[in-house]
Amino acid sequence: MYLAYCSDQDVFKKDQLRDKQWSYRFPGSGWLTCLYRMANESGITVVSGDIAIENIAKKKWLAKEVFVIQEMESHIGSELLALGAIAFLITCGEAPLYAPSFYDNINRIAKNFKFSLGFGFSKTLPHAPESRRNLQFRFPSFYSEDMQNISAWESRKSIVLVAANKYKTKQLFMPSHLSLMSVLRQLKSVSWQARSAIYKKSLALSLHDRRLEAIEYFVNRNTLGLYGSGWDAWDELPIAWSKRLKNRINDYYLGLCQNKLETISEYQFSICFENMIWPGYMTEKIIDCFVAGTIPLYWGAPDIETLVPKEAFIDMRKFSSFEKVEEYMNLMTKDEALVMINAGRDYLQTVNGRLHSYEGFAKNIIDLATSC
Repeated sequence: MYLAYCSDQDVFKKDQLRDKQWSYRFPGSGWLTCLYRMANESGITVVSGDIAIENIAKKKWLAKEVFVIQEMESHIGSELLALGAIAFLITCGEAPLYAPSFYDNINRIAKNFKFSLGFGFSKTLPHAPESRRNLQFRFPSFYSEDMQNISAWESRKSIVLVAANKYKTKQLFMPSHLSLMSVLRQLKSVSWQARSAIYKKSLALSLHDRRLEAIEYFVNRNTLGLYGSGWDAWDELPIAWSKRLKNRINDYYLGLCQNKLETISEYQFSICFENMIWPGYMTEKIIDCFVAGTIPLYWGAPDIETLVPKEAFIDMRKFSSFEKVEEYMNLMTKDEALVMINAGRDYLQTVNGRLHSYEGFAKNIIDLATSC
């Protein structure tokens, strides 16, 4: 059996992700490194899609022996399927806000695949054919050896946010720094709103403003550590937001985060707001908190309590203001905090929790392939 991973992104071609250290540069991709190794141990060959096409063209392999793992609408995957390869697994690690074309056309793209693996597919694609199983995407985000020791609660700093400065809204706005790129970004967004109903809906469900509100509040409380790209550049944000944040953030922006897990393990709480509200859309943000041993302030998947234990996170929907959240945080005792932290750790040891590790995610794909 041959497994061919098909993505149109150059970083996933020519089998580059065999190197574990290289995969650290691309968060979320470590499962591919594990897939190469673990599949080989099971007698299964894994290659990138371009290599599979070369081997079929040279008549080294038969197309019908190749199982295609396709990332969204990959042209390489489509070429393999046209040659007669097996449509095994269609995947999408993005929310509709960033992959609207795929979500607009998913039934056409995925109709022949045996399995679909993405955010909320079982809820958003209720009419999928019986031949396809829609699986909940348990976002892979860590190697098992990455688990952090739980540091002393009393010695930690208060609250952290690790995120890039991204901003999307359905309204046109004047950016704080006018540039050709900032204009093109907005024109692109307007264009997508005109031709994609799901993109327009996604913008209405965006949590980017809520994230900025959290930054503003905790910076004003002198308790936030802010990491990530773009917080020293302001062409992404409207003038109104820049005026509210720019001068205040400078004292709390700590630059890029070299090791996210080590960094957030030094804080008691971590702001974990997804990019948007969407069924099943639970990314690495909350899982990283479990691995690091910090408490997540979560906002995102409306069905989050069906995905992870409700005892493992602070649900932002239950609070009417950031003042109420801060009051709850300040009243939390060390023992209460450890109960919440251990609930997240315990989840990672369950069947579903292990799927968030690169090793567990890769093993699940191998099991699915051998079951076909």
